[in-house]
Amino acid sequence: MMEISRRSVLAIMAGGVASTGVAFAAVSSFSDEDLVRVTLEKYLGGLNMRIEHLQQFVLEFRNRNPWLFPSEKLGDAVTLLETAKLGQARRLLPKRKQRDLRHFDRWVVAEFHMLTDYASRSSPSDPIRFTGWQPCTNPFATLDPPKTA
Repeated sequence: MMEISRRSVLAIMAGGVASTGVAFAAVSSFSDEDLVRVTLEKYLGGLNMRIEHLQQFVLEFRNRNPWLFPSEKLGDAVTLLETAKLGQARRLLPKRKQRDLRHFDRWVVAEFHMLTDYASRSSPSDPIRFTGWQPCTNPFATLDPPKTA
């Protein structure tokens, strides 16, 4: 029979407390930029984008769609899972949370295409820049409000 000493039990407990503290510190250090970056990299691959442009994009996205961001705890958990390449764990979430995250992912990718020069770069190695909203350049667009009878 195996005997466990008091020292080994204390060492195991200390290790558990230390690893919990490290995990909490890692998760609490994530920001909105981290969440948006891992989301975009999940769908678009590696991003060649300066942090200033990413921060401007996230700020504009948050100002336009504040209700789309997941809660802070959920966002941190998703960031950690995507960073650790464990994104399949999303399937363990409740259906409503899964739907909210899919909705967030779709909006981030769509707004990224509209607010950056991602699609208009000459090569994939060119850096991505935040451009903001561009005015309509369609010469056939009718910008007058519709007339009612």
